[in-house]
Amino acid sequence: MIKFKNINNLYGFNCLNIKVVKMKNETKKQVSPIESASSNINLKTHLTLALKNTSSIMKVLLPKIAVSVKELISEYKKLTQKNTDTDDKKNQIQMKALREHCYSLVGYNRKTDPNSAFEMVCTRAVKLGLMMIDHPNKFDVDAKNSQVFVMSKIATPFIIEKKEGQKSSINKKPNTDETLVEVNTGVIDRVYNVEYGNPNPRKPKTKDDKVELTFKDNAKSFYKLFNKALDYSKKKDVRFFDLVDEETMKQLSLIDTLFNGDNYKVMRNFSIDYQVSLSGELEKTSLNKKTA
Repeated sequence: MIKFKNINNLYGFNCLNIKVVKMKNETKKQVSPIESASSNINLKTHLTLALKNTSSIMKVLLPKIAVSVKELISEYKKLTQKNTDTDDKKNQIQMKALREHCYSLVGYNRKTDPNSAFEMVCTRAVKLGLMMIDHPNKFDVDAKNSQVFVMSKIATPFIIEKKEGQKSSINKKPNTDETLVEVNTGVIDRVYNVEYGNPNPRKPKTKDDKVELTFKDNAKSFYKLFNKALDYSKKKDVRFFDLVDEETMKQLSLIDTLFNGDNYKVMRNFSIDYQVSLSGELEKTSLNKKTA
């Protein structure tokens, strides 16, 4: 029986070297630019605090996370500026991808251990970070003092004015002020939808919901067509009858009754006396607050 002193030298080559070569040839896991960015250090720190803290998550931590998201986006753009522009490159710094990246940094799993407060702060912080990158003159953050700033005319599109001695004494004037004003974090969702559009608009489930969602558009169309019908009738234009028939006149009579009734006055006063606050809640108008 033949004995070999060293099994590794069997057949004239070293078996250990085969393993070493194999390990060297193994493909290393590639790390994306968004994952390798140094900005992730601060972002992860703030996200970890947000995941464990619920008392000051919106007021204190959201501005800090937003600034870290802004820094991450800026660094990512520098790291990839020489790369070919592709959809994948752009998608890495979109709303959904950035939010998922935040979740991944701290190992958050929304299916096994859901935390709605953490998800909300991540979503709003990413939105604010994106807006500070895309519209730096409209949005800003003072992370040290936990303050969020938005251009005045975006935060408050209209200003209520009262004119003494006029029949219609109250009107809404477009706000043209471009200075930055401090707002609470609740306004972030609304202004983000203004800048980028709402990707998930509420879909009507019932006939009444559909009417509610299209009422503004219908009011504009009604005003336009009603003026056209009045003009045609004044000029005795035959095209009037393309717009109006007997049933239409019945509906107009009912509308006229509504406009001259008390309920319309209540609705009109309500629209003047109240408005939607920056946090999305009902509040009295600034004019009404002063006179109250």
